Amino acid sequence: MCRHSTTFAPTCINSWHYHTGGQILVATAGVGYYQEKGRPARRLHPGDIVEVDPNVEHWHGAAPDSWFSHVAVSCNPESNRTVWLSPVGQGAYREAVTDGEAYYQAAREALSPRQHAIVELGVYTAHGDLNGLRTAIAGAFESGMTQNEVKEVFIHAYAYCGFPRSLRALQTMMDVMDERQAAGISDPVGREASPAKARGDKYTRGQKHAFELMGMPSDGRPAGYAEFALTIDRFPKEHLFADIFERDVLSYRDRELATLSILAGVGGVEPMARAHMGICLHLDHASPTLRTALTSSRIASERMPPNRSGLSSKIYRANRGGLYPSPPHT
Repeated sequence: MCRHSTTFAPTCINSWHYHTGGQILVATAGVGYYQEKGRPARRLHPGDIVEVDPNVEHWHGAAPDSWFSHVAVSCNPESNRTVWLSPVGQGAYREAVTDGEAYYQAAREALSPRQHAIVELGVYTAHGDLNGLRTAIAGAFESGMTQNEVKEVFIHAYAYCGFPRSLRALQTMMDVMDERQAAGISDPVGREASPAKARGDKYTRGQKHAFELMGMPSDGRPAGYAEFALTIDRFPKEHLFADIFERDVLSYRDRELATLSILAGVGGVEPMARAHMGICLHLDHASPTLRTALTSSRIASERMPPNRSGLSSKIYRANRGGLYPSPPHT
């Protein structure tokens, strides 16, 4: 691969062009924009990565009020050619900047600071992006979340993205708290989970909670994957929907917002993500709230290293016209 670094002065951009072998852009300083033909412009910050497919017309450059630097990596250098086309034009540039800024701000409009924090905690945990997670943890504390509430998001996450991601998130939280305490910042601990009051076997309790969340009655008979592998049905019923969901540090609505964000960060689990959109709607999360949560997840995903984003963009595109319940998948 061939790579080079470029710095743009404020308002400086290149012309429409494409690369026959594709390109990877890594933003390194300042604020810039990237736009593909026929799509909204994307606002870029340091650490953002853009994967440009072969023969896709695009431009990139600086924001009106900021210098911008990036590293450009040419893929397939032995056969890759850059084909320059027409200038973008000042009117098109101003429109792209306006649209890009609106898209960037949309992720915060329909979410409270606490909800936005839960979304970022979920998606960065699922991706394993510990640098992004550090910022998200600090933002969660600034939004008013307690230590135990942030911990609970990470405890909840293990059921959807695995113990390793959950444990790394908790270790990152410990580092962030040490740094904040050294800086004289004391974050409230918050309350512990109340003692469990539920009675009866955990499978029955978990099954009841699961179908309360989904808003659907159950005849108690496993179906689909649950019938195919009875053990995998028992584990989430007994542990996830009983042991974890009965912990009252987070509400059901908080947990489902976290779940949707985690699934958007995992990749390849669209049926489960759509099902949890239905659960969120059943729990009175309005459609604009979910669309904004997906937008936030998409923005966070686009800042990940290559090959680690995708599901949140797919879900976002598939549901721009409206969110809908789907058949339940745990």
